[in-house]
Amino acid sequence: MTGERSLLRQRARWILAIAGCLPVLVSAQVRVTGRTLDRSRMPVPHVDVRCEGDTAHAVSGADGTFLLPLSRGGDRVLILSGSGIALRRHAFTAGSGTTDVGALVVDTVRLLPAVTVSERDSSFGVTRLRGVEGTAIYAAKKNEVLVLVDIDANKAVNSARQVFAKVPGLNIWESDPAGVQLGVAARGLDPNRSANFNIRQNGYDISADALGYPEAYYVPPMESVERIEVVRGAASLQYGPQFGGLINFRMAAPYADGPLDVRSVNTVGSYGLFDSYNRVSGTKGRWSYLASYDRRTGESWRPNSGFDLHTGYAAVGFRPTPRTAFALEYTLFRYLARQPGGLTDAQFRTDPSVSLRSRNWFSADWNILALSADHRFSDRARLNVRAWGFLGSRDALGYVGDINRLDDLDAPRDLIHDAYRNAGAEVRYLRRDSIGPTAHAWLVGMRLYQGHTRKAQGYASTRDDADLSFTHPEALEGSDYEFPGTNVAAFAEDLIALPGARWRLVPGARFELLDTKAQGYYRRTSGTTLLPGLYAEGRSSTRSFLLLGIGVSRLLQGWGELYANVSQNYRGITFTDMRVVRTNQVIDPDLADERGYNADIGFKGRLGRWLNWDVSGFVLFYGDRIGQLQRADATYTIYRFTTNVGASRSIGAELFAECDVLRVLRGRDGGSHLAVFGSAGVLDARYTRSAYASVEGNHVEFSPPLTLRGGLTWRRRATSVTLQGAWTDAQYTEATNARFTPSAVNGLIPAYQVIDLSARHDFGHVELRAGVNNLTDEVYFTRRATSYPGPGILPAERRTFHVTVALSLHGSAQGG
Repeated sequence: MTGERSLLRQRARWILAIAGCLPVLVSAQVRVTGRTLDRSRMPVPHVDVRCEGDTAHAVSGADGTFLLPLSRGGDRVLILSGSGIALRRHAFTAGSGTTDVGALVVDTVRLLPAVTVSERDSSFGVTRLRGVEGTAIYAAKKNEVLVLVDIDANKAVNSARQVFAKVPGLNIWESDPAGVQLGVAARGLDPNRSANFNIRQNGYDISADALGYPEAYYVPPMESVERIEVVRGAASLQYGPQFGGLINFRMAAPYADGPLDVRSVNTVGSYGLFDSYNRVSGTKGRWSYLASYDRRTGESWRPNSGFDLHTGYAAVGFRPTPRTAFALEYTLFRYLARQPGGLTDAQFRTDPSVSLRSRNWFSADWNILALSADHRFSDRARLNVRAWGFLGSRDALGYVGDINRLDDLDAPRDLIHDAYRNAGAEVRYLRRDSIGPTAHAWLVGMRLYQGHTRKAQGYASTRDDADLSFTHPEALEGSDYEFPGTNVAAFAEDLIALPGARWRLVPGARFELLDTKAQGYYRRTSGTTLLPGLYAEGRSSTRSFLLLGIGVSRLLQGWGELYANVSQNYRGITFTDMRVVRTNQVIDPDLADERGYNADIGFKGRLGRWLNWDVSGFVLFYGDRIGQLQRADATYTIYRFTTNVGASRSIGAELFAECDVLRVLRGRDGGSHLAVFGSAGVLDARYTRSAYASVEGNHVEFSPPLTLRGGLTWRRRATSVTLQGAWTDAQYTEATNARFTPSAVNGLIPAYQVIDLSARHDFGHVELRAGVNNLTDEVYFTRRATSYPGPGILPAERRTFHVTVALSLHGSAQGG
């Protein structure tokens, strides 16, 4: 009887609550939206927003946005308050529909450490972009924002499977123990160095050559990143036509409450891992600054391995007026790694720890300088200009013959040297207007990019050290090419909020002009056999095209959104890969550009602080898809032939949900939280048309039919513990769907599962973290390499442990 009475009382409370809300719901034609920011223009979540004279209230989300129903229009006053927030009142005039008050700056107050931590209790590391952010439009686009401060992970090695766990459907390569070269893809695309994504840092390019060689040899240390913005294929209209979309690393902003903030994060772990990240930042008057340096060293669990990494980042900001801001940034990256090489299937089964290559090295050198300016003409109009320059290089050194052949230690090694010299600029202008009862957010922009890559290949010394110099630099044995390229693009989108502000349309277009050239010489091959003599060659290709797209969404009373979009995509061939001599790969000299489109339909939303979800379906069509075919040369050596295999179609679902179970059971915030999340990608990617009879109807390479990730995070005030698991289905590595080859370059990648455990406790100025990666010590691999750093199977890391100590000290806030 007691249980029945309790149930009746609970139902009665729900009925009374619903009845009390009915007057508000009936009159909710009048609403106000906005965003809460701090003085450094960063989102402030969990701000309580109410209007004088009304009983309804709203709470700003992780991105600072809120939507509040009003009982009437006219002159009103918003009251903003919350834990750690100075009370603020904001007068405005509410219209008959939805009124957007824009950005509301709130001041934070200093609190005890435990209270400060509790402000983050409802955030577990993932949120969404607003419909309009700065000078970008994200309405009706599938996207995720990963908030790094709320993610328990091994950030010392940029553990991608932990950091990106809540982005459903990602196929993640795990072959770099240093965590430098990010390899992610989705929807049946190739994860190789994330080349199918546009990779940016604070909005500017950081890949080797965005036009000629768009591979990510550098990503910033996760300790220096505030959030990661992921936008799927519909990003093609604003950020470039790649099929994968956009990944933008948003760096941490300078400390806003004083002239000096010092942070030092130091990690030790298995196999000699040592990482030390140190940062100073501050704000004084109109100026702000940040400088950081990261040093990372260690080895893999296999012999003949090791890495030494240096990353520096500096930024200076100047705000001459409240409406204008300038920023200058510099990134320095130095990386040297020794690679143990690949394995055959038999070697992997017998002893996956063995290394048959002792002379393989890899080096990268990155220098990026970026300047940005942001100006608000008014609350309705904003201009952003950014320009950047890039000088860099990469070197791959070693013996990369078939892995089932021993390394001839007396033979010269093969060296590929790339040198990059790129520059770009992008201008964006966004304006909000109303035409009759319809509200608009207009975005127009232009991009200019000039890339230049020099790629040279020849013999190097017979030694086993990192001597990155050619034996005969004046007469290279492989190839020597210059690859200049120019890209001019113009784009526009219009966010149209229809009367009532629930339906939104987002039509857009992008015009691209590409001019790519190649000039140099190379050594011809027959299959994988080198032929005598060098051959001079010159190529050029100029083309232009128009991409179109449209999105539509419907807002559901501020707690959910239905969205759909379709956008065209395009991927130009990269000359830079076409004349590299590889013993396990041959590239079709007549490669053609790829065209296609992405389409999404989904439902996303958030219920209070206890449930967050995004479930969607997608279709990706890929015409003239560049893929790999298994072939044999005259000596019956198996190799990959890269060509336009045919047309492919990927269809599937990307599902994510996260629930704070303890908040649901208690019905209130009781100090403890238990968040359970699930992330799933379901994929059917097949070749629908091909000139090769053995391909049509086959699975697309790198398209696991199912990827599952899930876990739980327990958090109480300053302590959190996260247990996370991942399971990835089997996948093929080339279009004929070969399951095995003696060289191990082609074949099946079997299904695998991994579990990670992380914990942390914040003592205030000191934070202690610890974790175990690959808790059950699984033996698996995610990649078969055609050449360096293989060739063959590249085993993933075994079980590792790490411990981190983070120190934070704040200086005086005077003088700011």
